Parts: sequence; C-alpha cells; structure tokens
Amino acid sequence: MTTPAKVLEIAKKEVDAKYKEGNNNDTKFGKWYGNNNQPWCAFFVSWVFHQSGSNTLAGIQTPKGFHNCDAGLAWYRKHGQLADVREALPGDVVFFNLDGIAGTSEHVGILVQNQPEKNQMVTYEGNTGTQGSANGDGCYKKIRPYAKVAGVGRVDWSKTK
Repeated sequence: MTTPAKVLEIAKKEVDAKYKEGNNNDTKFGKWYGNNNQPWCAFFVSWVFHQSGSNTLAGIQTPKGFHNCDAGLAWYRKHGQLADVREALPGDVVFFNLDGIAGTSEHVGILVQNQPEKNQMVTYEGNTGTQGSANGDGCYKKIRPYAKVAGVGRVDWSKTK
C-alpha cells in the first residue's frame, strides 16, 4: 500500500538529483504523461504518485492523473476532499495561486511539512525555480506562505494500491 512517506521519498529523489528540464519544457514527466513540452508541475505530481504505486490521482483528468491545476483543484473540491490549510498533512496535494488572480490555481506541489505557527508550508514541486515561479526549470523543495495556497487536496490513501 502506498503511504505519504513513499510518495515523499520519490519526490525527494527528484529534488535531491536536481532534476532539470530540457529545452521547451522537455521532461520525463511530460513524456510519461503523453503531453511533453508543456508546463509540467501537475505532470510531476501525477508521476510521483504513479511511481509510488498509488492510483489515487488516476481519473482526475486522464488515467494518469491531471495536467491542469484548476481542473485538479476543482476535482478535489467536487469530491469533498479539500482540507483546511492549517490541517494539511504530508503527502497532500497543494494548489497555489502565485499570480494573484482570484479563484485560480496555476501551480501544484506535494506537502512535505506544514508549519502553521509560521503560516507556511514546505513542499516538493516540479516546474519551479529558485525564485519561486510557477514555470521554472526543475524540481525543488520550496517554502510557500499560506497566502499563496489556493487549496489543499486531501489524498484518500484508502484508494491506493
């Protein structure tokens, strides 16, 4: 059975390896998903869960997971699986609004550690950079303020293999 620890272990390997994209968003995550050369933060999250043996993201948009952050967030909302940001748990899927356009999400990561006492969280993310953008060059461990969180998708671990 997949666990949050297994998901985080796989994501951490990509971060520790300092995975970087090729030209024009060329990534192993996009190739695996079947839609390479596109923004790939959701491909990364879907790939990590798939590699862990989890099928909990399967069917959000495709059998492999999701590729659009707004669609992923809407799926969690529709299925009653949004968690309060202060109650987010390791392995939860965190959607971010980094551009400030209300009601949207253009980036996603996997929660490593919640720090409610600091109003922030630590995440593993793909397609970000050292400056914190939603369209960067690699996989990074990030610290994000609660103010940038659009929603927290609570993973249903009972639906994992």
